[in-house]
Amino acid sequence: MIKCRSTVEAWTNSISSLSDSRFFDIMRLYLGEIETPYNKSRLIERLAGFIKNDVNSSNMIALLDEYDVKLLTALAFIPNATQETLIEFFAAEFSAAEVVSGISNLIARLFIFEESDKYKTKIYLRINPLLYDKLEAYIGLSNIVKPAQVAKTSLDDVFSMSPDFIAAFISFINTKGCSCKADGTLKKNIFSKVQTVFPGKEKAIQLLLNAFINLSLVREGEKDWFVDRERFTLFAGIVPARQYALLCAAACSRFSRDGLKKEAQLLLDTLCSVPQSGATLADIIKLGFLAGTTFSAESDSTSRFSRMLEAARQESEYILEHSGSIVERMLDCAITFGLLVKAGTNSQGVEVYTCADIMKTSRIQISDAKIKPLNIDSAFTVSIMPGLSLKELLPLMDFLEIKNCAVVNEYEITRQSVSVAFDLGWNVEKLCSELSQYTAYEIPQNLRVSFSEWYDSYTSAMLYHGYVLKVAKNNITLVENNPKLRTYIKEKLAEGVYLLNIPVNADIASFTEESGLDFMGSVKNPVPNGEKLPFPALRDGHSIETEVGFEGGKAPDKIDFTAAKNILNSLKTELKSLNLNKNQRESLQNRIANRLILTPEHLAQTTVRSEILEADGMDFSGKLHLFEAGLKENDMMEITLPQFDNENEYFKVIGRSLGITKQTGDAVVRFEVYPGGEITNFVVSRITFLRRLRF
Repeated sequence: MIKCRSTVEAWTNSISSLSDSRFFDIMRLYLGEIETPYNKSRLIERLAGFIKNDVNSSNMIALLDEYDVKLLTALAFIPNATQETLIEFFAAEFSAAEVVSGISNLIARLFIFEESDKYKTKIYLRINPLLYDKLEAYIGLSNIVKPAQVAKTSLDDVFSMSPDFIAAFISFINTKGCSCKADGTLKKNIFSKVQTVFPGKEKAIQLLLNAFINLSLVREGEKDWFVDRERFTLFAGIVPARQYALLCAAACSRFSRDGLKKEAQLLLDTLCSVPQSGATLADIIKLGFLAGTTFSAESDSTSRFSRMLEAARQESEYILEHSGSIVERMLDCAITFGLLVKAGTNSQGVEVYTCADIMKTSRIQISDAKIKPLNIDSAFTVSIMPGLSLKELLPLMDFLEIKNCAVVNEYEITRQSVSVAFDLGWNVEKLCSELSQYTAYEIPQNLRVSFSEWYDSYTSAMLYHGYVLKVAKNNITLVENNPKLRTYIKEKLAEGVYLLNIPVNADIASFTEESGLDFMGSVKNPVPNGEKLPFPALRDGHSIETEVGFEGGKAPDKIDFTAAKNILNSLKTELKSLNLNKNQRESLQNRIANRLILTPEHLAQTTVRSEILEADGMDFSGKLHLFEAGLKENDMMEITLPQFDNENEYFKVIGRSLGITKQTGDAVVRFEVYPGGEITNFVVSRITFLRRLRF
């Protein structure tokens, strides 16, 4: 199923817009010598006829190799792909030089063509529409993302994000405090406490804190962060899989609301697309790339993945991380949170990951009322077995102090932890009632006694900070029955004495106007916390495999690569029978090797001009000639050089030559390296192999 289909008109326009030099190179390559006078339109029609010829098109398909099919498959599924897009997509598998070389070769072989956008600022790569019907059978997702086979199963302990882990960290913030350095990392004393309570999970806690901050689930106080209970209640009402996707996205960077939704949805779709047998991280990144294009909510065919990254980088609040793409950072976070689980390694020793079961669940967890996961011992230690939802755990975290986070979390009820609940308006009856819901036994009598003693002590002396309203006895009924005035009352301190929830540094004019009381002032913000905005609405994750129709369906056809070998051998045999000089023979050998010649008849009619396209390290004059020709035609060049610190290892770069400076016995070429655009100088004599990417 080819997703990005172009038109014959677009291909025709692309060919006609080529420079005269490139246009006639293509025509001579496939149609032979061009007689004058000529007509471009008719030549293009002849070229189209050459491609449509059954023998030619069949041989073109037969000469495809596995790498060619990968490039074509990527182009089929990535809308508006550019060279940069494919380089990024195959970054973990192929070098930039290999990708550009492969694209250049497929262009010369007429499988793909270049098309500019309407502003002439970008060049997109399209599949030749004249070859669609025959190519479609070979295009399949399995060409570029293969389900992995685990050769060695992982025996590592599996950690997975859960309501219990999130709740434990909420308790930690409530009872032990949580503060950060200027760079956002935990302070030394807090980090030491985290190591004690969450051994081995320090990275997960740091990422979770980043997410809490970026989602406004915690807010900054005078010294420490504090939990926003109302916002956490909203968060707890979301499906767990969507909660974790939001946490992963928010842990990596700070986004606008729309950006957060797009990133979290992209992660959901990516994880849902991971094959059941697992995949390598490099392939999962590819799935993320494809998920961003396949499930675009917009009507156009522009890659959502590319637009999303570009838009995110332009957001004023966007914090650029040190390296890596958003998808890679989210996947790294997903591994830390246990949303991607290491299943083992494949036969090459590469790690294989599967999607955690929790990410496949599209409903909110509802605990069984018969199951009572909470146990309280005589020392007020509370053990909570897994099973409660985050919504059920949140109230408990108001008065439980986390001691140890493990498979079964251990908490403690202390005077300090219960004082936090008292500050939030809890009383003894409410505490006992909340605990009774989840334990199969009666609340220990000594715990009830302690609750009462702590509450009596807490209420025996109270410190208030804020505006206090005192009214005469004859106005008490008026104040307490006034619905507008009641919204300002935080607590009744005594008969006719009320603590108001108006910030100390605020005026109280609005309060005066609404209450009708005779004193001055104004209030800009009578309700300190304000209205809580809901979290972005996400949908369930969709699998790419299901979306494009390959799940359980017909797999893409396999190309018979032995057919290519037979065609190439017949062409080499035919070449030997031709009466050619050395340069002509080498030129045709090069074209056969690059699979540009399709049949013996095509070989016979091809115009052969003495043209050097490659030169090795010993051929100094050949390398110099290639650089000069490439400079004249603005051709891409591929250079192979020894490593600077190891002469026995080599690396490749591609780009364009910008100028040549000849020196005594040598020359220096000024070179623009692709795709980064860096300008550097190369000594020609050090180049071990040079190739001009003309065909």
